This record gives sequence, structure tokens and C-alpha cells, in this order.
Amino acid sequence: MRPMLALFTLLALLVALIVPAAAQTFPTPTPVPTVLIPATPTEAACAEPLLFAIGQRVVLTPGVNVRNLPSLSGGVVNYYTEEVVLRITDGPSCANGYNWWRVAGVGNPGWVVEGRPGRYFLAPAAPLVDSVCFEPLNLTIGGTTRLITGVRVRENPDARARVLTVMLIDEMVNVIGGPVCANDINWWQVRVPFDGTLIEGWVAEGFPDNYWLEAPAPAAAQAVSCARALRLPPGARAAVTYSDGVPRRLRAAPSLSAEVIAPLINNVAFEITGAPVCADGYNWFPVRVLGADLSGWLAEGRPGNYWFNIISETDAVG
Repeated sequence: MRPMLALFTLLALLVALIVPAAAQTFPTPTPVPTVLIPATPTEAACAEPLLFAIGQRVVLTPGVNVRNLPSLSGGVVNYYTEEVVLRITDGPSCANGYNWWRVAGVGNPGWVVEGRPGRYFLAPAAPLVDSVCFEPLNLTIGGTTRLITGVRVRENPDARARVLTVMLIDEMVNVIGGPVCANDINWWQVRVPFDGTLIEGWVAEGFPDNYWLEAPAPAAAQAVSCARALRLPPGARAAVTYSDGVPRRLRAAPSLSAEVIAPLINNVAFEITGAPVCADGYNWFPVRVLGADLSGWLAEGRPGNYWFNIISETDAVG
């Protein structure tokens, strides 16, 4: 009986070890959630921009940042706590759902948002109705003009605008825009050299009896006539005078292109040594600077803006 019992026990163990695959159970895997990645949104569209023109004067609402780029990520370069009148210089440019305009005037220029329908930050400025100007000079856009006297180059065509630089007498500058009538005077936009580069600004042309700008003479009319010269005989004495802050230039010959011997400031006295010569639209006198070993040619200026303050020869007239 013992062998049979042992065989039965062995069979029972084999049955227990052999388990059908279908009877086995496994843990249910945790479901992985589906993640939906949204598509990158397109640039927000802008409303129809306001009808501003380059050069137009506009009023900016206070509290709007002025940025170096037409974008909300641009650096802030200016900020006004009060309403201010500026001038449009570029635009519009659509970014971040806003129309942007580049403005200039007070402080650093930059880009501002115009706002949106129902809440605009820019509005047209009232027209300048208090300025009445003479007929402007016949300057050519893209051409050049000569500075008869030293002039201030301003950021905008306005006598109160920031001065960018001061140009000296006889400089030639490129005309790129204008004229604009403001402060009862015509203004021209020019491009001038400054610190090794070129900058753009506005210069006033002056008045009919005292122009500060002059168009170059046509090639067929290089022989420019002069007004009647002051009656200053040899031996007469005068002193340098001017009101534009720019010294007059003593030159080696009676010509605007002649070598400059020395700049002469206000009240420097000199003696006439010869007869006047007409050149480049000016009467030039040969002079000797009193108290200094300097001799050369000096332009007398023009009627209404003479650069000679007569000391002797009281009969001298224009």
C-alpha cells in the first residue's frame, strides 16, 4: 500500500503545479491620459489703423509707454505724465493686436500704441492756425542748400523743439523734406553730419530780409551779383558783430571756399586795407585785425544783417 500512496501523492502535487494559462490573473495597467497640445496661436489681428500721416501732429494720452520697438516687449524709452503734442515719424505697424506709431517731439522718440476702437490713446492735434509764413524759398527736395549763417538743427519744425546740433556758416546740407510753416517761419528737413554719422532734423529758413538758407545757384548763373558795398575806404575801422552765436571767418581770399585763417568773435576790431570785391554773393573787404598779426578777407554780410560794426567813417551806408 505504501508504494500506491506515494504515487498518489506525487500525482496530486503535479496537478496542483500545472495551472491553465487562462486561470492566471495579472494586475490591470493604469490607463495613460491623453494630453492634447493646442496649436500655437497666430498673431492677433489689428483693427483698421487711424488715418495718420507721416509728419502729422498728434496728442498722446498721458500714461502710455513709449518703446524702442513696435512691440509690448520693446524697451521703454519715454513716458509722459501729462498730455503732450508729438509728431508722427513712422507707422503704422501691427503687433500684439495693436497698431503702433513712431512719434517724436519731447524727449526720446519711440513707438506707441494707438489703442483700440472705443479707447484710443492718440488723437489728431489742432492745426497751427497762428502761423502765417512768407512764400518759402525755392529749395529742391533731394537737393542741397547752403547755410548763410549758423543755424540750429531741431528735432521738429518748432522754435521750442530740442536742438540736435548747431551748423556753422557756409555749410552745405541735404534737403530731405519741407517746407512746414510754424512760428511764422518756414522750416526745412535736412540731413547733416554729426559726430561721424548723419542725423536728420529741421532748420528755419529765415525771413526775406534776413535769410539763413540759400539754394545753390544754377550752373548757368554762377556769377552772383552783390548788393552795393558799404562805403569803407582804406583806413576805416570796424568791429565784428553777429547775433547767431557763430564767429565770422577771416579767409585767405574773397571766396567762401578759401582757406580760413581765423574765426573772429564779436567786437574784434579790424582796419580796412583795400577796396571790396564781390564773390559768392558777398562783398569782401581786405582787412587787418588790430592788435594781432592777422590779415585776410572778411565778408560784410548783407543789407539787414551786416557783420561790420562801424567804428570810424560815419558816412558809411549800405
